[in-house]
Order: sequence, then C-alpha cells, then structure tokens
Amino acid sequence: MQLSKTRFLLMAGAIVATAVLLNVASAPSEQARPYVVLDAPAAAQGPVEVIEFFWYSCPHCYHFEPALRDWVARQGDGIVFRRVPVGMRAQQLPQQRMFYVMQALEMGEPANQRLFRQIHEGGQALDTEVTLAGFALDGGIAPERFHAAWRSTAVQRQVDAATRLHTQMKVASVPAVVIGGRYLTSPAMLSATMPMWGQTAAMGHAATIRTMDTLLARARQDSATQ
Repeated sequence: MQLSKTRFLLMAGAIVATAVLLNVASAPSEQARPYVVLDAPAAAQGPVEVIEFFWYSCPHCYHFEPALRDWVARQGDGIVFRRVPVGMRAQQLPQQRMFYVMQALEMGEPANQRLFRQIHEGGQALDTEVTLAGFALDGGIAPERFHAAWRSTAVQRQVDAATRLHTQMKVASVPAVVIGGRYLTSPAMLSATMPMWGQTAAMGHAATIRTMDTLLARARQDSATQ
C-alpha cells in the first residue's frame, strides 16, 4: 500500500523531530563544568594535598575506588592523599564515625577495603554502631575497645573536623576530589559534561582521572607562582 504524499511528509517530520529530541536529551548540559574553583589561596610549594570525600555505602565511590587508587599510586611522593568521609545526611553519620574509629584502632587500609567489599559485594548494610561493632569483631577488635573508640572525644573531634571541611569545600555529592585545596571535581561533574547516549561509568572515571591530572598540574603551577 502506497503512502499519500501528505502522510509521508508527516511521518518523515515526526522521525526528524524524534531524532532532534534524542540528540538534545543526550547532549551535555551547557551549564555543566568539569570542576569548580574554590575560594582558597594557593597552597605552599611541596607535595600537593589531594582529598577524596566519600561514603562507604555509595556505589559510585566503590566503583571509582580502583581508578582512584591507581592514580594515587602513580603520583608517588608528589602528593599527600587523604580520605574524608562525609556526614551530610543522618544515614551517613555512623560510617563517617567508623572511618575514624578504624584509624584510632589502627585497623589499617585492609579493613577500609574490607568494609567497602562487605557492603557492596556482600550486601551487608553495616550502617549502625551495632553492625559496625560486629564488623570490627570479625577483624579481631574486642567490643569494649570498639565502643570506647566510638564514644571517644578524639574520634568526635575528627568527625566534627570532617564535617566542617566538606561544608567549607562545598562538597554536594560523593565521590568528590579536591586538589590543592582549590579545585573540586568528581565523576558526576565529568558525566554531566558528556553526552548521555552510550556513556559508561568507566568513561566517566577515565575523564575524571584526566581532569585530576590537569588540576594537579594547575595546583603545582599556582604554588610555584604565588
């Protein structure tokens, strides 16, 4: 059956309009930026501080972890890397505290990675004092030692400092990385600058790492010219 000329033109127009809408929907936002420059002075010369803000239960943090670890290892003594757990919402507070409890108990990086894995691969919530005490017990930490650290003034001071820092640095989502105290970037920021069509997490991570390289070089240049 042949289509009338009018019907053919209407169908062709609909196809073109759909293609245009799909292209617009998949295009990056004009407002999107791959990083934010914070209102902070340039750091002194020397190793550049790099801070990752994270939350243990965040799947994006977990999946970004391998790329971030590789990047940190490549920098050697050129950076000072540290993690800061966020406490922007009530549900994040127990795991924010747990980070500093593990430090106080000298549980080390293996415990940090084990906590990530048990949440994301083992399907365990591990987001209350009770469940986190059980996690510590599995790592050889007696309950009395765990609860003493959990309630200690030293840990509370670190929790308060972490909250002040992520507020001061305007961290709104995780994972986020601040380089040299001045440059804030994240996989979410990079993802927003890329077409959605065909985008993968690995592509966003790779773009974030490239941006971190650029910002690290810029932070070093800032320090050298201040």
